[in-house]
Amino acid sequence: MAIIEISKISVPGSNPGVPAMKIPKSKILLTLPLALFSLEIYLGALSGYFLSKYLSAKEVSQKNRWWKSVVFGIGNYRLHLHHWLYGLAVLIPGLYYNFLPFPQLSCGFLGGAIFHGIYCYRDWYRIITKQKK
Repeated sequence: MAIIEISKISVPGSNPGVPAMKIPKSKILLTLPLALFSLEIYLGALSGYFLSKYLSAKEVSQKNRWWKSVVFGIGNYRLHLHHWLYGLAVLIPGLYYNFLPFPQLSCGFLGGAIFHGIYCYRDWYRIITKQKK
């Protein structure tokens, strides 16, 4: 697998010891068909994915950077509303009732956020769990 290396841009005050970011070429090539289909959806998906990556916790057990996770206690169960569920809850009615502003960009953005929530977390499917006593 080929690796594309993006060298660190020299910014005053930046740490020169930080290694360059490496992106596998196969991951970049996977996104090209979407870019060829619609540039608006592609840019929306990239911005939704990276904004979700920036705002969310890095790992499952860590705390979110900006807000607490939405978790409800219902009897002996715990209901965890993941951010991919928020995106899905807006995307489906938005497509059905056609109320999204800039529809292609919005669909791409929400799709990127949904993809991030499912692809980057191993507990994405744990919505209802038993509460620990």
